[in-house]
Amino acid sequence: MIKKILVYLDNFLYKVILKNLLKTSKLGFGIIVTGAESGANFEHMYNNRPEGSFLIGRFVDKALLNLPAVQATRGRKEDIEKVVWNEVGNNRLLGRKTRVLDLASGGARYLRELAEEHHNGDVESICIDKDKLCVQMGKKLSAREGLKNIKFFRGDIFKLVHLRKFASKLNWIPDVVIASGLFIYHNNDATERMLREIYNFLPAEGLVIFSSYENLSSRKLMRKVGSTSAGEEWTLYYRKPDYWRNLLYKIGFRQIFILRDQWRMNNICTARK
Repeated sequence: MIKKILVYLDNFLYKVILKNLLKTSKLGFGIIVTGAESGANFEHMYNNRPEGSFLIGRFVDKALLNLPAVQATRGRKEDIEKVVWNEVGNNRLLGRKTRVLDLASGGARYLRELAEEHHNGDVESICIDKDKLCVQMGKKLSAREGLKNIKFFRGDIFKLVHLRKFASKLNWIPDVVIASGLFIYHNNDATERMLREIYNFLPAEGLVIFSSYENLSSRKLMRKVGSTSAGEEWTLYYRKPDYWRNLLYKIGFRQIFILRDQWRMNNICTARK
């Protein structure tokens, strides 16, 4: 009886009180109403400027933007950007441009911030997302920022065979594939299948870059109040670095490097074919 009461009170706290309070903030509204994985939410986290309804909404938004999990998300973006920037610089020394394919890209902020590299022609980026709102947002923001050599398309990342045909028609094969925040939504079988497809798709010496959650300090909050854009419960898969190291090696990748962030939440994984 006591256990049932505690469960009821816990659900009431999260699903009624906190949920309605969070809706007053921009980030909270996005997580609850438009979908926790929405690219617009990540853009707001990267901008790090509190917004919301009245003073209470802005106060709640500031609190959310200061959560360790959100700070780790901003750090993840910066780490991925550094890896791509380094790859672009190395390829420049060899006299070649870097072609980047971003799967489930959202607004691809980490690529858009490589504005100078895009303008100079050192990097070409193609960003794929199944959400048409993310694609529209990416196109709008890159146009507003005056970016060149970056394109956004709507597509199903589970159908890479179609992507190979698409790339063949464009005579465009990427030597870097990014999958930031993609594998956290899929079980081990689907994750291994996607990584094998990426391995087969990449040319020799091609690089894959992706992030994964090892832990999430706000996992209970997100599970209780968050939902996906399809209205489903927000469920994530958490994996340790050894899982990725063993899987990538089994698939055939080499030069595997895994960076664990200071919050011990995100792992940034890179590996070369």
